[in-house]
Amino acid sequence: MYADRVTDSMASAIEETERRREKQIAYNEANGIDPQPLRKRIADITEVLAREGADTAEMLSKKGRSGKGKSPTPQLRREGIAAEGAEQLEATIGDLSAQMLAAAEELKFELAARLRDEVQDLKKELRAMERAGHA
Repeated sequence: MYADRVTDSMASAIEETERRREKQIAYNEANGIDPQPLRKRIADITEVLAREGADTAEMLSKKGRSGKGKSPTPQLRREGIAAEGAEQLEATIGDLSAQMLAAAEELKFELAARLRDEVQDLKKELRAMERAGHA
């Protein structure tokens, strides 16, 4: 907190924070807990994101698509509204996957993780469409 003087509400908030901190420290000591910060190596995170990107590339290549908005190959031509939905879903998956990998390269891992989760959800949806015969 930044201020010229400590107000009553600030003092109350600081006091409550200290009370909770003391309580947590006592609990940790009583239960033999030594809190450690989360230490994930950047290589671990980028490896997971790279695997997700590779899975997406493989999924889209099986469809005859690159995820860049290209038309499906002739042998995979689709028809009807469901087919249009599947093709749009594939394009969205490809775009989000590219954004995910770019975010990871820029070390924006929280954004990359959110994009990864979205890509995984969309892939589940696409696979469900395929099982139902709509893609």
